[in-house]
Amino acid sequence: MSSRRGGRVKRRPQRNFARRILVVTEGIRTEPQYVELLNRYLRSKSTTAVVKSMGVGADPFRVVEKSIELRDVAASNDKQYDFCVCLVDVDDHSTLERASRLAERESVLLLVSNLKFEVWLRWHSEDKRSALSSSQLDRQVAALKLTSEKSLTPRFPIECVDDACRIARSTDPAMKAGRTGPNPSSAMPLLVDLMRGAS
Repeated sequence: MSSRRGGRVKRRPQRNFARRILVVTEGIRTEPQYVELLNRYLRSKSTTAVVKSMGVGADPFRVVEKSIELRDVAASNDKQYDFCVCLVDVDDHSTLERASRLAERESVLLLVSNLKFEVWLRWHSEDKRSALSSSQLDRQVAALKLTSEKSLTPRFPIECVDDACRIARSTDPAMKAGRTGPNPSSAMPLLVDLMRGAS
């Protein structure tokens, strides 16, 4: 610290340390695009998360394994993550239960969407809770102009994330990491909370 005229002491501004969140997804396009868009949107509202998103394109068990691998490599390079999150779908995966057990053992937050991630995207545009087949859900999010060819559209309404959170929580009041909720459901509000600074 250095002195200034008049006896005042110049203090360095206190540094805010952003929490670091690793998000590993089953999808290789839509989910990483969404997480990056959400991160930009929340940072514009003064949220201080540093989020790294990576799509694996495999079954839930492989997604959890990959997240552990990435987390451990980062820790060995002194770049620890505060939270490790995996986004997976129910679909027809036979490894979901094993993935949930591994995630719990490794303190990884496994967030499940039932039937799949597009349920969460749909709730940014409409409050409909009917259970649709995978192909019906794809057609619906495309009709709502939320996705095009498995990518988010340029005008995806990310500002409606609070509406999506409200719908998801009312659909699945017992929401928690590692649990598969009813069809339709998504545990994505837990990631939104983390990115906003909730513990």
